[in-house]
Parts: sequence; C-alpha cells; structure tokens
Amino acid sequence: MRILMVIYMVIPVFIGLLLILSFDERIPDTEGEKPEGIEKIFLKTASYIFRRFVEKNRLFLKSHGRRRVRENLQKLDSEADVQKRLSDYYIKKISVVLIIVFLGSLLSLLSCFSSRRNTSLNSEGEVIRSDYGKGDRKTQLVAMDEEGEKLGAFNVSIAEKEYSEKESEELYKEMLKALSQEILLENKDLRHVKSDLKLPSQLKGYPFEISWKSDNIDVIHSDGKVMNEDIFFETSRVLLTANITYRDYEWENDFEITVVPRDFTDEEIIKQEIEGNIKKTEEETRTKDRFMLPANVEGIKLFWKEATDENSIMILMLSIIAAATIFIAGDRDLTKKVEYRRRQMILEYPAFVSRLVLYMGSGMSVRAILKKFANEYKAHIKDGGKRSFLYEEILKSCNELESGVPELNVYERLGVRCGSQQYARLVTLLSQNLKKGNSEMMALLREESDKATIERMSYARKLGEEAGTKLLVPMILMLLIVMVVIMIPAYLSF
Repeated sequence: MRILMVIYMVIPVFIGLLLILSFDERIPDTEGEKPEGIEKIFLKTASYIFRRFVEKNRLFLKSHGRRRVRENLQKLDSEADVQKRLSDYYIKKISVVLIIVFLGSLLSLLSCFSSRRNTSLNSEGEVIRSDYGKGDRKTQLVAMDEEGEKLGAFNVSIAEKEYSEKESEELYKEMLKALSQEILLENKDLRHVKSDLKLPSQLKGYPFEISWKSDNIDVIHSDGKVMNEDIFFETSRVLLTANITYRDYEWENDFEITVVPRDFTDEEIIKQEIEGNIKKTEEETRTKDRFMLPANVEGIKLFWKEATDENSIMILMLSIIAAATIFIAGDRDLTKKVEYRRRQMILEYPAFVSRLVLYMGSGMSVRAILKKFANEYKAHIKDGGKRSFLYEEILKSCNELESGVPELNVYERLGVRCGSQQYARLVTLLSQNLKKGNSEMMALLREESDKATIERMSYARKLGEEAGTKLLVPMILMLLIVMVVIMIPAYLSF
C-alpha cells in the first residue's frame, strides 16, 4: 500500500511542479470564454507542455491526425489563424486531460489514506478499542483463512404408494438397514464418527417421513452437523432418535453415535490456537483501551494486517482511461462539427439560389443582393434568431467587398469556404458572368435552382435511409423482447 501511496503522490507533485514552471505562460483563447479558477491554471500548464514538448516533436508534426484536425479547423473558420487555432485546440485538450488525471490521483490518494486511517490496528500490532459510549465496532483480522465445508440441499421425489400395516412394518425394518448406511456419509461406522452425518427427511425408494432429535446438540445438531472442530475436543457419545412416520403409523429408532476428534492439519491447529489466544487476550483486557495480538505461535512469527476495502488503484485507472478517451474523442467531435456544417450548407443551398434568381430577375446586381442578404441576417441575429453557416460566409464576403477586395476574388473565396460542389458551380457561373458577361445568365441560374431542388430532395431521401438504418438495431431488440414475452408464457403453459 505504501508503494501505491508513493505513486499517487508522485502524479500530483509532478503536475504541481509543471504548474509552478508554467506560472508565466500565456493563456490561449477559448472561443470567447474567459477561463477562471482551476481551468485558467491548467490552461497555462497545458500551454507549457504543448510549446516545449509537443509542438517541436517531429512525430506530431508529421502525424495524419494533426493534418486532419488542421483541415477541419480551417473548414470551420477559414479566416482565422489556423496555426494559432490548432495550438489552442491541442492546449485545451491537454488541459482537460491534466485536470482529470490530477483530480483522479488526488481522489486515489485520499481513498488510500482513508482506508489506512480507519484501521483498528496500529503499527505496533495493537488493536485500538472505541472510546466509552461509542458502541461496538466490527473488523476483520487476517492471519490465515480456512473455511469449513458446507452441506448442500437435497430434493427428493417419492411416488405415492400405500402399504398395509404388515407391509409397512417389513418395509420399515428394511429401511432401517439402508438408513444405517445412508447416514454415515464419509464415516467408517457409527462408533467412529469424525465428519458430518446425513440425516435425511426421506429415503429414496421408501414412503416414510423422518425427523431427527439429538440428546446433545453441542456435539451433533439435528441436521447432522458434527461439532468436533475444536482441537481440544474429547470423545463423546450421543443418542440420535429417528422419528419415522407413514400415514397413521409411527416408529422410533435410536442410533448410538460415538463422536471422536477429527484429524486436524497443521494449519488448522495453528489457526485455532491463534483464535484462542486472541479471544482470551480480548476478554482479559476489556478494561483497557487496547490489546496486543499474538506475536508468534508454534514457533511461527506472525505479522498482522487489517483487511480493508481499498479502491484507490481503480479510481486512478478509471481517471486515466477517461482522460485518454476524452483526448481521442476530441478529434471525432471536431469532425462531426465539420460534417454538420457541410450538411447544413447543402440543405440551405436551394433556398439561397432561388432567392438569388428572384432578386437578379428584378434587376439587382449580385453585389447588392449579397449586401441585402447580409443586412437581413444581421437583423435576424439581433432579434435572437438562429445562426446560419451560409449567411455567416455571406456576411464575411460583404465585409471583404466593403474592404476593397475585388469582387471576383470575393466570389472565389466564398466558394472555397463553403467547400461543396454545389457552391463551386454557382461561384463559377457568377465569376464567368463578371469576367465576360453572359446573356443566358438568368436561364443558367434558373436551371441551377431547379437542379439544386432535385439534389436537395435526393439528399433528404439519403438522410432518411441513414436514419432508418440506425433504427434497425433498436427495432431488432424490440422484436426479440416481444418474442420473449410471447414465447415464455406459451412455454410455461405446457
């Protein structure tokens, strides 16, 4: 246990040292949230670890996972500093892992310390009693463990049969001979009984009910348990009476049993001597607040410890597993966010193209239309509306136009940020119209709008099929439950 406590102390001490070394470290951005308390402290430590050990690691720089995370972050926000967002992303993940491992090691240390503190045994091998008025306390002291054999239960089925008085008497005499052998079990005979007897309530093949009575239950119980476990046990004689009944007939038969001391192993003898010494010492020192446990028996030196429920190693392992799981799952969550953004952009595309065709048909330029969409979106957000990935990108494009970026470049950048084939087609049409002019522009846009509507319907069907596939497993489980509910009563009715 001391080794475990050292391990539990090393982890928080090591993390504490990192906390001290990272005191002047810069806190990374956390997407508008201002970190406080323990989160702020561990973000500094995570930043220290990342910048000194991870960021310069060649394996990390060349890893496929790092490239995938970088691409996903760039898809979510193409205007941001991707390298900075990548660093902040990994720093935040490392900080979460540090918090979990640090708290897990502290809990493990507290659990280990608590199990040691609540012990009833001090370092000198003395048992500490509870103070006056605080009640009894139960504990378990372990030197060796030896349990007695437990008898099983017997289920006997007897066919219904009626016998005459004469037949019953003859059958009774016959049963007595069988019963005399049946009750012996592993014993040689009734004059040398060392182990438990079998005292059945019925004997197979006979219709009699049997009940038993012992004249000395301190030696043999009415269930056949032989009490010769004490190494100081002396030979004793016991009279077992079997009361045998069948319908209105009743007989009694006495069995004279001689119980002799059973054969003890050296381990059993030592265990009983230890138990006797502990009991005797405990009874003689009840006016004192503590007593000594036996230091040796039969020339064997004894070392004592108290059995405790100690779960500290399990807590530490669970905290490490949880930290590793969260670290790995972070990239998966990022990928899901990117996929969700892509889906929403595809679903919004038909409505966007239809509105674009409508306003261009009224004579508005693409630049003016985008500005109108941006103003409407700002008002929508101000009123508490839901944010849209598409209109966030349109808002960025309007800001670029107002900053003096050429319109052609703005359209091309918009297509790259949206990142799907549909938007690439639309941007190509707008760019060609801006470069060369196109008298058939409206016809092409209307065709693109119709095509987008068809693609959206196809995409919606695909999503429905995916949802149906995901529901397949729960439906199979429900079918199995229904089959069990129907079949079990039908089976039990036969």
